Amino acid sequence: MMDSQSLQFQRTPISLVAQFGYSIGHILNDLCASCWFSYLLYFFTNILKKSQGFAGALMLVGQIADGVATPIVGFLIDKIRSPYGKRKTFHAIGTVLVAVSFAFIFHECLPCKEGASATASAVYFGSFIVLFQFGWASTQISHLSLIPVLTVCKKKIVFLNSVRSGLTFVCGIAVYCIMWALLHNSKSQMQPTSLGDKEVFSNLSYIVVGVGTSFSILFHLLVRESSDEELTSQLNEQTALTAPVEQRVIRDWFKLDKFYLVGLLYMFTRLAVNIPQVYLPFFLTDTLSLAKESIAYYPLMMLVCSVVGSFLCKALTKVMNKVLTYCVGVLLVIGACTWFWFLDNVHHCYTYGPTALIGAGSSIMLIISLSMTADLIGVNTNTGAFVYGCMSLLDKISNGVTVALIQFYHPSESGEKCPVSRFYRRIMTFVPSATAVCGAISIAIVYILTVYRRRQAQHNLLINERESTTVENTAALLSSDSSESERGGHSSMGSRNYNSITSKDVSPLNNSIQNAR
Repeated sequence: MMDSQSLQFQRTPISLVAQFGYSIGHILNDLCASCWFSYLLYFFTNILKKSQGFAGALMLVGQIADGVATPIVGFLIDKIRSPYGKRKTFHAIGTVLVAVSFAFIFHECLPCKEGASATASAVYFGSFIVLFQFGWASTQISHLSLIPVLTVCKKKIVFLNSVRSGLTFVCGIAVYCIMWALLHNSKSQMQPTSLGDKEVFSNLSYIVVGVGTSFSILFHLLVRESSDEELTSQLNEQTALTAPVEQRVIRDWFKLDKFYLVGLLYMFTRLAVNIPQVYLPFFLTDTLSLAKESIAYYPLMMLVCSVVGSFLCKALTKVMNKVLTYCVGVLLVIGACTWFWFLDNVHHCYTYGPTALIGAGSSIMLIISLSMTADLIGVNTNTGAFVYGCMSLLDKISNGVTVALIQFYHPSESGEKCPVSRFYRRIMTFVPSATAVCGAISIAIVYILTVYRRRQAQHNLLINERESTTVENTAALLSSDSSESERGGHSSMGSRNYNSITSKDVSPLNNSIQNAR
């Protein structure tokens, strides 16, 4: 198999139009994800007044549905054939599912009457959540698996991931700005528990779906997807003088230990990114006792710094390797979590500091983890969607289980000095920092394993070269001895070959071979 580095200058360069089109192809998902992680629990507990267990169960159902859908979608993308492009086909299907279902999640239960059972409400919201998550997974996996198809240049891969991640945070900024404006103009000036505030969340979902769908349509107009046959043919033509490209099948990934290590890296990174996003609104209102607008402008600050972090990541990768760059992000996250522990509800201005640090640090970690996943796939584009699906499976299941456990242990009391305030302080301090440390350990193991195997391969190559040289010297000596015998007039041996050399002839020859060695 030919390494992707040797192909990066041979594949047709990706155009600026295609780069722009690819970068906006995930905006609908990013807008919905910002609403999902930042406001789903808050909407059900503080707006609809559902129990903590009810909200946590719905979050878990959604994450499990997404986790189950991702490898299935990845498998189907790798198996189907479509004249439109199999990845773009699933992207279109996912866009339709997300657009149809998302607005119903952030709205009151339409068929439920007053006093309806919790089971009926759970079935109603759960159905739309499952539909939304299957659509979200289809869009995410198809979009991610397009990167190795569009380019194999490692710098372009990092660039596309950086732009994609940067726009993810831009979408978050847009969501928080819209939420800030809607809350500021809402009917109630108190905590968001009134009917007007319910309409705020519904209006937010309508805006998100409308804007995101528009960008998805533009993505389909600007990006062309090459078929796997075209890619394989192109790669084989470029490597005709060496060997045809040999791509991994699905079962080969399960034999690769790096596949599991990169999966753990991606999972811990996503936990470090998503948990602060989920519980920051609760920390702001229930621990620091801030006004309702704070659930918009503090997350906005975090997302602005995340965009800065995405560009900082690109600069850092020019002066250090990916492992050190990732560790820089980990240190920023740990510093932010430590700062969260010492915040109080008096000096509100100090809250911007840790919010900015965790935004920048988590952005760096996410970009590097996505880049490591793209490096793992390399030229194996025929099973790339399956790999991304497995990574996302770990991500979704781990996030859902973590949130469900946190909600399960949520204290029932309320008040400024009750355990609730300490509870969210502990969550914002210990969970993101612990997962960031686990991510650093994972990427360190990947790096050590890669370096060890590279050196082992170089050592084996050196041994093979020496053995090859020895064989060539042996053949040359045998040929030389045969020629000298013929010139010396030994007519009886004139027609013998290498297999008919007598023991008398072999003895001095062996001495010559030993001297050559």
